[in-house]
Amino acid sequence: MEQTTLSPFQMFCVITCFIVGTTFIMLPNATIADAKQFGWLVHLWSAVFGVLIGSVWIYISGKHPGLSLVQIFSKVFGKYAGGFISVCYIIFFLQIAAWVTRNVSDYMHVTMMPRTPPTVFHLMTLVVCAYAAVKGIRSISLVSIFIVPYIFISFWIPYTIMLNEWDWRNFNIPADFHFWHAVSETKYALGFPFLETIACMMIFPLVRVKLKTAVLGGTAFAGFQIALSVFFAIGILGVYRSSHLLYPEYTIFREMEFSSFMEHLESIISINMLLVVFVKLSSIYYFAVTAICQVFSIRSRAVVAIPLIWVISAYSLLFSNISENAKWIHDNLFIYYVPFGVGFPVLLLVFTWFRKERGERTT
Repeated sequence: MEQTTLSPFQMFCVITCFIVGTTFIMLPNATIADAKQFGWLVHLWSAVFGVLIGSVWIYISGKHPGLSLVQIFSKVFGKYAGGFISVCYIIFFLQIAAWVTRNVSDYMHVTMMPRTPPTVFHLMTLVVCAYAAVKGIRSISLVSIFIVPYIFISFWIPYTIMLNEWDWRNFNIPADFHFWHAVSETKYALGFPFLETIACMMIFPLVRVKLKTAVLGGTAFAGFQIALSVFFAIGILGVYRSSHLLYPEYTIFREMEFSSFMEHLESIISINMLLVVFVKLSSIYYFAVTAICQVFSIRSRAVVAIPLIWVISAYSLLFSNISENAKWIHDNLFIYYVPFGVGFPVLLLVFTWFRKERGERTT
């Protein structure tokens, strides 16, 4: 494990960036299409779910102080079974990194640089993130401390300019709301991004004080930001338009008018938002590299980080287009994430209790 420590605020900022990340890009139109004017509520109860499941992860980490996620599996399940589960999580981390990379390239390709091949975006992004992973989580967290307040200002202040387009009638569309049906239709919002956050258990041991406050506070804060952005999108653009736009937030920025001589500010604001995505990608890249180093006893992160550029870049081309990616998220993502975010942690918790009880009986 990296010989450093993180302050609670550093952890708070990393968690916030990790959750917000590509969520602003991928989810708003989907949740509005599925839940209509109640789409913002989807992200509120998803945030509550994220806080609850995060409490379980923190509890598990507290039972194994000083150990990362993969180290806990090796301790509880043994070298071989624990090693196999750890390898599954490594693949899981790499998949998240590949999907985030693809989200970045799709966004840039569609909104700003349509003639640039996606592979160019992949390589440019991954080289930067590989460098960040080699430098370590402390460097990534320090960047996140700068980005969180900056993005909060650069995102929400321009957003308020569009309030003159607000129409409360957008929330009065005739539609029946059934809570459990809405949860079933939008369950992907529980997995993405909140079940992904289990990856942050790789750095839980680096936070010596107020870990619970940092993790759960960051989760709640990020979830509220996502819900608020969807609420704004519905109020400004309306349900029909928001659900049929690929990137509703980008459209809101594009239609802003600060003055008659300032145009295309959406590009500047979009680049600012991509900073958050880079923190998420750098973090998950670091988690994957660190897990590989811990499982296979490799000392140099660079030996692992550099080859992973080509692995992640190739894997990010798995989906042929944005629609195929969005359909997979809607239909399969939650089911795929449950074993990693809920299944293995619950199994870990049960085995921890069992071993503790057996140890007490032996004593």
